[in-house]
Amino acid sequence: NVYIRQKGKTYTPGNCKAIDGGDWTLVRHVPAGNRWHPAKDRLAGRVAYGIPGTELSSAAWSVRFAQEDFDEFLFSTGDCDRWLIAKKTQVYGTYANAPRWVEKSSAKGTRYRARWYNRNNVREDPWISVADHFPSIKTGNIVYGEGSYGRLHATTVLPKHKGANVFIRKSKPALKPGTCAQLDGGGWRLV
Repeated sequence: NVYIRQKGKTYTPGNCKAIDGGDWTLVRHVPAGNRWHPAKDRLAGRVAYGIPGTELSSAAWSVRFAQEDFDEFLFSTGDCDRWLIAKKTQVYGTYANAPRWVEKSSAKGTRYRARWYNRNNVREDPWISVADHFPSIKTGNIVYGEGSYGRLHATTVLPKHKGANVFIRKSKPALKPGTCAQLDGGGWRLV
């Protein structure tokens, strides 16, 4: 069989949960502005604040998700222009300017490494970015930070890209025979 799909699939603002085939649950949001998430739990999902809303809500919010059964994160800007998928094991832990695996992102459709931070007793960590941390500050490729941190870390991305979101999901099992149209997030058409 031969399948085709449009190259460079794009996602519309407020519908980032469709990235990579969907099944994402939105758990944390920060609106367009000059400060990152007010959480200070190192993305552990132990805090709840605000009124849970949508990917484009006008106020920051978070639900508790520490007890949820998940193994993947999706970090995205509100307009879905910048995003990445990472395994929970790559996000959690203690590291500084260390290469961490990104499963895929808005920059690259295959697995690669980016240098991130998740230091003990640093209230704005973890720093998650599409590319290495330091270049991402100036290019607006940071997709997660905490502690209401501002500066260029926030101002180069949040106001320009409608805020940012955190989603979780349990990764999908391997495809069964006959489901080729769903490979790599779907969108394939049999010709």
